[in-house]
Amino acid sequence: MTTGRFSELDGLRGLAAVAVLVSHFTGAYDTINVDAPKAFFDFPYGAFGVQLFFLISGFVILMSARRATEPSDFVISRASRIYPAYWLSLIIALAVAPVLHEPHLRLSAWEALLNFTMGQRWLQVPNAVDVYWTLAVELQFYVLIAVLLIVTRCRLSDRVVSRVSFFWLLMAVLVAIWAGPYSQGIDPQSVITPVKIVLNLTLAEYAPLFCAGMLAFTARAQRRMSPLLLLSSGSAVFVTGVLHSWVDAAVVAGICAFFVTVTMRTTTSWLTIAALQWLGKISYSLYIIHAVIGYVTITAVLPFVGRDWAMLLAAAVSIGASWLLYETGEKRCSAVLRRLLEKWRDRRKSRTAEGASGEG
Repeated sequence: MTTGRFSELDGLRGLAAVAVLVSHFTGAYDTINVDAPKAFFDFPYGAFGVQLFFLISGFVILMSARRATEPSDFVISRASRIYPAYWLSLIIALAVAPVLHEPHLRLSAWEALLNFTMGQRWLQVPNAVDVYWTLAVELQFYVLIAVLLIVTRCRLSDRVVSRVSFFWLLMAVLVAIWAGPYSQGIDPQSVITPVKIVLNLTLAEYAPLFCAGMLAFTARAQRRMSPLLLLSSGSAVFVTGVLHSWVDAAVVAGICAFFVTVTMRTTTSWLTIAALQWLGKISYSLYIIHAVIGYVTITAVLPFVGRDWAMLLAAAVSIGASWLLYETGEKRCSAVLRRLLEKWRDRRKSRTAEGASGEG
C-alpha cells in the first residue's frame, strides 16, 4: 500500500487549471466577445484540462472516502472543502455581472439563488459562470461515493470499486451509443432535453474518467497495472468519440495515458516543481474564479494595452485573486464550516442516543 502524500497530484492540478485558463482567455473569450480583437493564438484543447481534473478527482475522492470511519465524515469533508470558496466566487460573479455585461451572467433572482446549491445543472438552470457545470458533475460523483459508503458501511474494498466501476462503465458505453446520434458536434447543453437528462443522470461522458481515477488509485496501491484501469481509459476514449468527435477522443486518449503513467510511476520529478505545486494548491479557486475576474480584466484593459497584454494581466490578476480566495474560502471558511457541521452531527448523535436510552 502506498503511503505519504502523492505530490504529483498537485502538479497535475496545476497543469489542468492553467490549461483551462489559457483556453478561456484565448478562443473562449473571443467566442463571447465577438467584436474584440483576436488573441495571437488559440488553445481550444486547454478545455480538456477538465477531463484531467475528473481523473484526479476519481483518485483523490476514493483516497478520501477510505479514510472515513462513517459516511458523515466523507460528506462533511467534501462539503466543507468545496462550498465556501464556491459561494464566495458566486457572490463575486453576481456582483460583477453588471460590469461585465456578459450574456451568460444574466440570471433572474431565482436562478441566482439556485446556483448556490451547486446543483443547478440538474434543474436545467443556467450557470452563473460557465465553468460551474463541472462542479455539479463532481457533486454527483460525491453522492455516488457517499451512497457506497452507506451501503458498504465504509468498507470500499478494491473488489467493490472494481464491480461498481465495471457496471458504471458498461452503462456509460451503452448510453453513449444510444445518445451519440443526437450529440455529435453539438454543445452538450444544447442536446435535446430527454437525451441531456439521461446523459446528466448517468454521467455517461465522465463516468469512465472517474472510474479510471479510482482504479489508478487501487493500481498504485497494489503496484501493478489493472486490466480494468485500461478498460476504463479505453471507455473514456470511446465515449468521447461517440458523443463528440474522434479528434477529441484522441486528446482524451493522450490525457488518460499521461495520467496513468504518472500514477503508476514512483515519482515524476518535474511535476513537483514549486510553481506547479503552488498552482495545484490554489487550482480549485483558480478554476472557479478565473472566468469572472479574468474576463472583467481583459475587457477593462484591452482598449489601453491591446489583446495580448490584456490576457497576461488577466492571468496575473486571476492568480492573485485565486490566492486570496484560497486563503479565505478554502482555508479559513472551510475550517469554520467543517467545525459547524461536525458540531451539528455530534448534537444529532447525542439526541438520538438520549432518545434511545429514554425509550429503553
